[in-house]
Amino acid sequence: MENVNETVSSSFRFFSLNKLQAFTLEREISAGSQKKHPKKDCYLGCVTLKSDNLEDIFDFFIRQRIEACDCDILISIASKKEANIIDVPGSVNRMLKFIDCKLTVSYIMTQDAL
Repeated sequence: MENVNETVSSSFRFFSLNKLQAFTLEREISAGSQKKHPKKDCYLGCVTLKSDNLEDIFDFFIRQRIEACDCDILISIASKKEANIIDVPGSVNRMLKFIDCKLTVSYIMTQDAL
């Protein structure tokens, strides 16, 4: 059951792609995007986790020889409540079975609650 008081999204992030990897990411994975790192000589990649692109992310990870320490799964939560229990999307658990990487959680209390 979805709660109208919160929005939960999950993304797989790559932290140190070269230019070719960055453009390959956008071409090969649906919901994939990339941008130049603001301070380092590399690119950042981000893919919204969906049940239909988990294997594509894993294939990209393997083919591009990316290290698990160079990526994470970001879980972003926007809630109207100060304290809350949130269900993590199932795609996060399935992705962790492919790539055992770090989890990062962002929790933001929306203005509506203030």
